[in-house]
Amino acid sequence: MYLTKAAITSTLNQIAALAAGSKLAMAFYLPLELLDEEDKPLQMIAEKGAKAAGTPFISFYLHNEILALAREAGFRNFETISSKDLAKRYFAERADKLSPASGEEFLLATT
Repeated sequence: MYLTKAAITSTLNQIAALAAGSKLAMAFYLPLELLDEEDKPLQMIAEKGAKAAGTPFISFYLHNEILALAREAGFRNFETISSKDLAKRYFAERADKLSPASGEEFLLATT
């Protein structure tokens, strides 16, 4: 979220050139309008604080956009894992109803 598209593209290109079978796990953020309503105010506060600290959030991606970057970089296999997927996988049976905030997603890719 702190890197430019050019920096992200360059990094993906370098990682995709590693030995076959190398794996990448990378977090990325969805645009604000795609977050669950209850998460938007906290995200706006986080963005305001980051900007004030000199580290603004500058990159947000849709799933198809981040997958296109992985494909264009040359990864053989790639998928995204959503916060909803994480909630189902790791938080489903919690009595306290804790779950991850929407918006932080993951790209998993293999060379």
